[in-house]
Amino acid sequence: MEWIWIALAGLGLVAILFFNRQMKSLFKIARSGVLGGLGILAANALLAPMGVSVGLNLLTLLIVGVLGIPGFFLLFLTQWMVGG
Repeated sequence: MEWIWIALAGLGLVAILFFNRQMKSLFKIARSGVLGGLGILAANALLAPMGVSVGLNLLTLLIVGVLGIPGFFLLFLTQWMVGG
């Protein structure tokens, strides 16, 4: 009967390690999204007089959060090319 508790403890440890990695990834995306949102706000303030601005919403935050700096430039480049 003791081996069941040892096996459950081992499975619990594996689950904690697995979800810990997943949570780190989610926190990294969230952190990048927040910093990217601040960057979008700053870039909008600078580029709005030239007619280029990107909306700040969940999709743009996810793009910047997942892709990082290339995603940030991709959003502004796309907005500049579309022009609207």
